Amino acid sequence: MITHKTEVRVRYGEVDQMQFLYHAHYVDYFDVARTEFIRALGITNKEMEARGLMLPVINVNINYGIPANYDDLLTIHTTLKEMPGVKITFHYEVFRGEQKLTTGSVTLAFMDSATKRAIRPPQYMIDLFSPHFNK
Repeated sequence: MITHKTEVRVRYGEVDQMQFLYHAHYVDYFDVARTEFIRALGITNKEMEARGLMLPVINVNINYGIPANYDDLLTIHTTLKEMPGVKITFHYEVFRGEQKLTTGSVTLAFMDSATKRAIRPPQYMIDLFSPHFNK
């Protein structure tokens, strides 16, 4: 299992009329957290794309609990619970301080950018993930 933490501050333009973080922005925050998770492992989305790998989203699940508000500093815990196959699922917990606000998950597929077909993760991705699971 691998976990990474990313901080995001709620911007004024992201809140709704109730002054709550608009629900759709959680997906954006999950994307930021996933990008930083992958970067912390040693590769960027830009590098993966240059190598012909795409990761399209195939499922998003969000469980809204307590709303976030303008100017809250949120910490997003991103966890990869199992070695990926053709699909990879990231799990998220959004905190304001010690208070858990929201949970969710996003599942993506590994895709060859030339053929637009699902593939197993390339060896360089397996090499990044496997030290965290083969203990």
